[in-house]
Amino acid sequence: MSLKSENSKKPILLLVDGHSLAFRSFYAFSKGIDGGLTTKEGFPTSVTYGFLKSLLDNCKNISPEGVCITFDTEKPTFRHELDPNYKANRDVAPDVFFQDIEQLEIILEESLNLPIFKSPGYEADDLLGTIANDASSKGWCVNILSGDRDLFQLVDDQKDIYVLYMGGGPYAKSGNPTLMNENGVKEKLGVAPERVVDLKALTGDSSDNIPGIKGVGPKTAINLLKENDTLDGIYQALDKIQQNNDKKYKGFIKGSVIEKLRNDKHNAFLSRDLAKINTEVPLILSNGYELKNINQELLSESLKKLELSTLLRQIDIFNSTFSKGGFDKNNVAKDEKAPKVAGNNELENSENKIPKINVTVVNDIELLDKLIQRLDKTNQIVSLDTETNSLNPIDAELVGIGLCLGEENDDLFYIPLGHQTKKETPNQLSIENVFSKLRNWIEDPKKEKALQNSKFDRQIFFNHGLDLKGVTFDTLLADYLLNNQEKHGLSEISFRLFGFKPPSFKETVGKNKDFSFVDIDEASIYCGYDVFLTFKIVKIFKESFSKEKDELIKLFEEIELPLEPVLSQMEINGITIDIPYLDKLSKELKSTLADIESKVYELAEESFNLSSPKQLGEILFEKLNLDKKKSRKTKTGWSTDAVVLERLVDEHEIIQHLIKHRTLSKLLSTYIDALPNLINEKTGRVHTNFNQAATATGRLSSSNPNLQNIPVRTEFSRRIRKAFLPEKNWKLLSADYSQIELRILAHLADEEILINAFHKNDDIHSLTARLIFEKEEISSDERRVGKTINFGVIYGMGIKKFARSTGVSTPEAKEFLIKYKERYSKIFKFLELQERLALSKGYVKTIFGRKREFKFDKNGLGRLIGKDPYEIDLQSARRAGMEAQSLRAAANAPIQGSSADIIKIAMVQLNKKFIEMNVPAKMLLQVHDELLFEVEPDSLEITTKLVKKTMEDCVKLNVPLLVDIGIGDNWMETK
Repeated sequence: MSLKSENSKKPILLLVDGHSLAFRSFYAFSKGIDGGLTTKEGFPTSVTYGFLKSLLDNCKNISPEGVCITFDTEKPTFRHELDPNYKANRDVAPDVFFQDIEQLEIILEESLNLPIFKSPGYEADDLLGTIANDASSKGWCVNILSGDRDLFQLVDDQKDIYVLYMGGGPYAKSGNPTLMNENGVKEKLGVAPERVVDLKALTGDSSDNIPGIKGVGPKTAINLLKENDTLDGIYQALDKIQQNNDKKYKGFIKGSVIEKLRNDKHNAFLSRDLAKINTEVPLILSNGYELKNINQELLSESLKKLELSTLLRQIDIFNSTFSKGGFDKNNVAKDEKAPKVAGNNELENSENKIPKINVTVVNDIELLDKLIQRLDKTNQIVSLDTETNSLNPIDAELVGIGLCLGEENDDLFYIPLGHQTKKETPNQLSIENVFSKLRNWIEDPKKEKALQNSKFDRQIFFNHGLDLKGVTFDTLLADYLLNNQEKHGLSEISFRLFGFKPPSFKETVGKNKDFSFVDIDEASIYCGYDVFLTFKIVKIFKESFSKEKDELIKLFEEIELPLEPVLSQMEINGITIDIPYLDKLSKELKSTLADIESKVYELAEESFNLSSPKQLGEILFEKLNLDKKKSRKTKTGWSTDAVVLERLVDEHEIIQHLIKHRTLSKLLSTYIDALPNLINEKTGRVHTNFNQAATATGRLSSSNPNLQNIPVRTEFSRRIRKAFLPEKNWKLLSADYSQIELRILAHLADEEILINAFHKNDDIHSLTARLIFEKEEISSDERRVGKTINFGVIYGMGIKKFARSTGVSTPEAKEFLIKYKERYSKIFKFLELQERLALSKGYVKTIFGRKREFKFDKNGLGRLIGKDPYEIDLQSARRAGMEAQSLRAAANAPIQGSSADIIKIAMVQLNKKFIEMNVPAKMLLQVHDELLFEVEPDSLEITTKLVKKTMEDCVKLNVPLLVDIGIGDNWMETK
């Protein structure tokens, strides 16, 4: 197959999956994990040589007129928020790889003048998809160079988007890549590009730790998709089997497969979300994709320095290939095979930066007693870590404990407790013996301890009846405050600070079932590095805090650190789920969906698969002849996504039924049918994880499962909350901050009109409506306009969105916004100042000093860093393409972040008072501005007063805080 679309006369844009090509280049030349090509002085060059040679070869083959390269960042992505275990099984690349890739990026950007795209929160795949669609719309034929089959979902013959697939082993040995068009994808995977995501949802992907459906392989998955088109279609068929014993569907969904589909439904839809490439990443794409002239002198110097003489001899070819106009094939030399690179040693390992450590294995009483004596005597902080056989603290069993008392050879200890081997009984002490001696130190609040992610270890000790006290430092939480745009794992922090990563969990566990099967000596080294690095990081972070203003230290010591044990206890508490109620609700919802389907079939005058976009498109645009201008033609037919259906809602009665069907189907699969499967067998409750260091704003997030995103807008979605119950014979109490973000905005902007209104407890939305409509008596619809504009301003709502949300005309919306700005001028001055500060300083701050950093492109808005904020042309900055979206986030960040800080402060204070007053109440959930408790009935009155007063008085602003209290036998009843 040729490397070009045979029918395309468009200019070719080559998009390069940077990490894919870099890894292939590295391992093509690496005989050992730290082997490969180096200079005489030992500097690694495998990545740089392999990458540049491969890039040059491919450009000579396809003659692109534009080249762009994407790389992943070290930061977590939105997929990690969906599933913290995403890619958790990936091997950690050796140090030399990262040294090499830094040099490569400099050459690509500064010498070859090629654009490199990275974006925190997204993967390179998302950037490739975004750029590919943008370039295609601008008349380019796009070729994506990668060895990642995930990108097959982007292939589109009509758009001229193809993948140059580097499959079949190391790229350096596999010859030219294969151009994958739609037919090529079908031949390779058995499904069309638009079904790649559904295929992955079913089969999963072990390389990315995407779970899929256990026991469903490619063959079964392909057959299921052939019959029902999509994942939604498969589950719609499954519902019909369950409801009607439908023989038509039973024919291709076998009994064992039915059970697998039913049991792993949650994982299937989670996997689909993880596998789907986001093609709408906010990137600046206004500069065009055409090649620019290279810096030949700088390239020559770099290649000489790296002793890449083979590439140096092709400097003229580099010049012609990567300069304006692209590669001229008439200037290609006949023999371009690269000989062995002079000055490189293929066998020598580069210098290993990882320091050697000595760990004392504590496996007898005498050694344990000596350790206890040292712990009792030491006055300095001790780093602590637990090793377990599971990442779920509710079910995890303790395997070992690591401690570091200093940086000397005899300061590292590992206490094996739960190791097991097939050959002989490991030499280790019993957990009972160890804790009988270690308990006093663990529970002594005066003995300072440092941990990385202490919330996990605290729960492990809790499982053994110990109350961990004296935690005065958590390196994960400290890094979250000091470097909020970075990843906060110990490995990532170590690499940033020391230039190396410790042994990875996967490398250590290897083929063993879990950590308990790891050899004790090997486990001691793994755990030893964890506590050793934690100990060293504490010193560095304390110095970093001392250089910051006191407000950041207070944020760490008075909010984040004391919040950790509160969250730990909330995770332990869990919450009860009413399974019979959900089963009943599921049946009711399925009946409602069946009624909707019948109505749709009646209106369409035929039955069809509602989950098939192709079939639905044919019904709407071919049979019912709805306005095709409101849709777009895709490779499988007419688009019927949510945006299209909203445009068509007034054209035909069938549309509102389709929208309702989609909404209810989502509730069924994501919550109603999924929640019972997430109940812990040991406790009978659902235990979510509260992620304290995951969001840029400072807000908590929830995962496994996410209980913060349970919707409340529709009748059925509100009824889902009815399934959340308190302990038997107890009550649920909800405490919800009222309009807290508007109150914070009034405080920060010092807007007198709003401040006075909040002090008088006026209806703020009616007040705004009276101001913009310029009359005293207003209707409920006019109040709704006031409410929309009040909250819309916080999130940067524009004229068009305001008009759509309120149903007013665009001129009316413009007039209302002008009046709002006139009435509340200080609000707009404050919001604009935050945008200016983000551009000038690179960050904005909350009331309590929490920073949210913004890293703008150095060739875009990043050029404004260091400028006087008041001299920045804000209107011009706001027109800077997709990057300007960050300005809206900057305006909102102090408000949302301050709200997050306030509820954290309230949680800490409430937890302290519950303990001091021995209140029979438990904090269960935190959902944005709401706290949910379960309370013993006899203490409801005192608990209600305590919660309300504490939350309202926890901080003092220029406006009063107001908390709404609700009590009920389930979560729904509290509202």
